[in-house]
Amino acid sequence: MGLFNLFKPARTVLVVDTVSLNESLGMKGNVAPRNQLQLLRRLSRFAEREKTPIVAVLCGEELNKAPHGKKFEDHVTVVYSKSPEDHAKFLARTVSSQGSGAVLVTGSAAVEKMVPGSTRKLRTATFRKAFDVGPDGEGDERGGGQGRGNRPPRRRQQQQQQQKPPRNDDEGGRERPEREMSDADAINELIDLVD
Repeated sequence: MGLFNLFKPARTVLVVDTVSLNESLGMKGNVAPRNQLQLLRRLSRFAEREKTPIVAVLCGEELNKAPHGKKFEDHVTVVYSKSPEDHAKFLARTVSSQGSGAVLVTGSAAVEKMVPGSTRKLRTATFRKAFDVGPDGEGDERGGGQGRGNRPPRRRQQQQQQQKPPRNDDEGGRERPEREMSDADAINELIDLVD
C-alpha cells in the first residue's frame, strides 16, 4: 500500500504512542497484557502492509512476549516507559533518538510540545484512518477485519430466501403469499442497518 511513502525523503520510522492509541480505541488506564499484545499484532500487520518500521512505546511493566528493545513479529520494536508520569518525556526522547526520519503518532498535545518543532507529527485520529483499514478494505475493529463478522451481505440473504420453496403455514397447510417489496425495503437493502 505504501501510504507513508509520502513521508519518505529519508527512512521513515513511526513512533507510536500506544497509550494514546489505546485511549482512542476505548481502553483507558491499565490495559490488560492480552489487549496490549493484540495491539502490537495489529501494529505489526500494519507495518508489514505499509513497509514502514514502527517503534511502539508502551507504558508499565514489560510483557514476556514483547521484551524491551526487541522486535515484535519482525516489524515492531517495543520500548517501555516506567510510569504514566514519565511516559511523555520518554516518548519525546524516543522520537529524538530516531533521527530526522521519525514521525510521532500521538493524541497528546503535551507530548507534541515536548518534541522539537522539526519532528513530523501525526494525530492518533488521523493514523487510525489508515490503521483501522484491513487488507480487504474493511475495518479491523469490527470482526477482525471482516467488517460484518459471519453475517453474509443482505442481498445474498434475499437471493437465498427466494430460492427456498415456500413454507406451509401452520393453519391448514396454506402457502403464504410472497411479500412485495415496499419502498422501505428497497431503502433498507441499500443501507447497512445495525441490528
